[in-house]
Amino acid sequence: MNVFKSSRWAGPATAKVANVLMFNVSWFAILLTQSSFLAPVIVLLHLSAHFYCMGKGRPELLLIAGVTVFGFAIDQILFAAGVFNLEGQSAYAPLWLTCLWPVFASTLMHAFDWLQNRIILSTIFGAVGGAMSYIAGVRLTSIEFGSLFWGPVIIGALWAVAFPLFLKIAAKISRSSDGGALAKSPAGQRSPV
Repeated sequence: MNVFKSSRWAGPATAKVANVLMFNVSWFAILLTQSSFLAPVIVLLHLSAHFYCMGKGRPELLLIAGVTVFGFAIDQILFAAGVFNLEGQSAYAPLWLTCLWPVFASTLMHAFDWLQNRIILSTIFGAVGGAMSYIAGVRLTSIEFGSLFWGPVIIGALWAVAFPLFLKIAAKISRSSDGGALAKSPAGQRSPV
């Protein structure tokens, strides 16, 4: 059941606001606890609430899983390359950091859907927003940039490519799942179920 689709008082704008609020609460909770035990619990609660309130089923779940796997790999590469370090030491990316990816991915078909077909704007938004998000995260956690100049530049460049790509995939999934939700009506015409 999707609470926002079944409720008369809530529309797309309410779902977007709820999505942004849920993302921010979960993002801050994961960053502030920096716990590899609590972070997966926060993600589980976040995704449960997300799918209950506004989730788009299996296609969105697969998108979130794919973005999470990508994020895990990128985080490990960034730590191995020295873009990030943990308390001054080279290390693997902690599990709690990986837990930020599914929380972020839950915004792609909701809060950020308006950017799905705006490549230039999503590129700029990804570069600036991605770098600023990581700068804020570094200030709140024990993770540090290997270089205070190159770290944000590399993150900005990475997000300038990754964010529009994620949005294009989300748009394609949205279109295919919307098309798949049509069924034949008794009169032989296709109508939404």
